[in-house]
Amino acid sequence: MVEDVVEEVVGDEPPPEQEEQEPEQIKILNLKVLAVIREAQQKHGLRHADYQRYRAYCSRRVRRLRKALGLVQGVKKKFQKKDVTGDILKDEKHLQIPLVTTERAWAYYMQLKFETNTYPRKKFHMINRLRKARNYAEMLDNLCSASDRVDARTKLETKAYKCWLTGTLFFETGKWSDAQAMLLQAKTIYESLSQTVGEEEGNLFRQKMDEITPSLRYCAYNIGDASAKGDLMSLRGEGAAFELDSLISQTREQQAATLQDVEWKGRKMAVKQEKVRLFLLSYQESGEELARVKDDAAKLSVYENLLLQSKDAVSVLKEDLMEDPEFRTRQQQSTGKVGSQHFLHTYLLYIRHNITVSRNLVLLETMKRKIEGLEQQEEGKKIIKPQDVVRMYENIILGISEVSSLAGLEDDDELKQSNQLKINFYRAFKSFYMAKAFIFAQKWAEAMAIFHRANEYINNAKSDPSLDATMKAELKELVKLVEENQFVAHANSILETEQVTDKMSEMKIENKTALVDRLDQYCEDPDLAKGKANLVHFPPEFQPIPCKPLFFDLAVNHLELPSLDSKLKVEEKEGAAKGGLGGWIWGWGGGKK
Repeated sequence: MVEDVVEEVVGDEPPPEQEEQEPEQIKILNLKVLAVIREAQQKHGLRHADYQRYRAYCSRRVRRLRKALGLVQGVKKKFQKKDVTGDILKDEKHLQIPLVTTERAWAYYMQLKFETNTYPRKKFHMINRLRKARNYAEMLDNLCSASDRVDARTKLETKAYKCWLTGTLFFETGKWSDAQAMLLQAKTIYESLSQTVGEEEGNLFRQKMDEITPSLRYCAYNIGDASAKGDLMSLRGEGAAFELDSLISQTREQQAATLQDVEWKGRKMAVKQEKVRLFLLSYQESGEELARVKDDAAKLSVYENLLLQSKDAVSVLKEDLMEDPEFRTRQQQSTGKVGSQHFLHTYLLYIRHNITVSRNLVLLETMKRKIEGLEQQEEGKKIIKPQDVVRMYENIILGISEVSSLAGLEDDDELKQSNQLKINFYRAFKSFYMAKAFIFAQKWAEAMAIFHRANEYINNAKSDPSLDATMKAELKELVKLVEENQFVAHANSILETEQVTDKMSEMKIENKTALVDRLDQYCEDPDLAKGKANLVHFPPEFQPIPCKPLFFDLAVNHLELPSLDSKLKVEEKEGAAKGGLGGWIWGWGGGKK
């Protein structure tokens, strides 16, 4: 009927735009079921086991989704059912409608389950709600499995979600064999997904597996089979209806296409930040780019770009880590647990140190060629000297020594041994160019001492069994350079000693001692005849003299002083004479107030 109307309106000729219309690209839908559910549950009541609050949130969420997608089921008081079908499936929000509806029914089931302890008759209502949740989950699974727009991971998750709810329904109704089979399927899918995705998402799947395990044990107890285990073989019998191996391989391909986690030093770390992900991808691709370029300037450009990206990645990750109390404690005390994201921060710093060392080595090669005269010094720029090379090697050694002190690497003995080998290796070159600087300054003795120190570092590096072939070849060339320059320094030191001896023989002794100080010595002084004789010191020099003596009165302790008893008796008599009534009146009238 509709086709006839269309033909009448349009006619026989096709619309002009139909011939030129390009095929529409199919958008692949991806819905991380377990992650979406867990986030909603934690934010809306289930952190405190408030299932009624979570059910109310699910109702509001379904209403908002239907309104946004134009699938409202009621106009005023008239109800018109609108299910999500494969024909209208264009966005992830279409998949969220049956998912959130399932969660609403499941939350009501959990709420009634707690209430059955007080009101046992609510058990029937509880089972009905769980059955409705299973039906919505089955609808979601059928919708995803029948559509080409949905990716493999979403199909796996919806399948596992449906199996888990179906197994829970059979568990509540006492159908232990059916419950065990469905829960085993759900656990097997979650186990496969945990091995395919990154660490953070894998933890969600492993937590779900831990929730299913007690129910499986109880089912096995009721069945009488304590050794029941699930594996992939139990699911492969379903054939094309559910091709588990194919879906898992597709999920692994999608995971490999986008960098979600990295593994280093035996630890797997989730990469959440976009800048960190882009930097790690650039770092992985930089090896091929550096192999293609041959010019040092181009290599320096690649390293500079990587250093800028690493700076942004480290700053973004550190901002997120500052919210973690364990990271702040570890930064202050330098002891404690190093989490997954903190270890990722260490990995980024380790990469940045390696990039910096590689960049400095490229600069060193350029500086060495200019010092040896293989390249001309650029006009208008600073002249490269051996001191500059020494400073560059010092920066490299400092950067390598800082790596062992990064968080989480303090107990890595293998890394410490490798870094110590590199430090000895670069210290040998640093000592060589330090001696070259002394040669340029014509300080031959100092140069000989530094060359001796360079040979010690070379011998220490050579004695390490982990020394690779490239470093051995470089040390072999360094030994030749040290010997050549050591002979030059030794020869120049001998020549300098002979020149000093010749100059000493040509020197004339000029006696400037005053005649008064050498009266007992005979010396021909030509200045005496010239009238410039040095006879005495004038003005005279200061001479030390003894200080003025100090006198102490030591006899006063042995003197006998005269007696004063007679004078004391006279004063007592005068005082007694002034006593009596007259003395009292005199004291009262004319005395001191």
